[in-house]
Amino acid sequence: MSGLRDLMRIGILLIGIAAIIVASLAVHMYATMYATRFLRQQPPLSAYCSDTVIIITADKELTDVKILDNRSTTLHKFPRIPAGSQELFLVPWYGVYAVQADDYKVVVHCTKPTRPQPQVYD
Repeated sequence: MSGLRDLMRIGILLIGIAAIIVASLAVHMYATMYATRFLRQQPPLSAYCSDTVIIITADKELTDVKILDNRSTTLHKFPRIPAGSQELFLVPWYGVYAVQADDYKVVVHCTKPTRPQPQVYD
């Protein structure tokens, strides 16, 4: 009887070790997937256009930031934009423009703002 009891204790011990191994593999898989999904490299800048003004927000320090028109002609060049700051540039007309910093490029579309239509009540 004691031999059977010892065998059962060894079996329970092996099941416990297997459960720990499976749990550690699950935690490792979750951590690996989380790191690749949510910790991607953030873009160095973001840009948008409001009417005919391009607003550039630098997430890290940028040098030689260019504003290009749709023919890749340089309209303006900022020598340096500090991290966490914003710059703006007044473009000559509505259209598509590009903001380039090193190898990263953001395309912005400047459109004429629409006036809200008044509501007509009968």
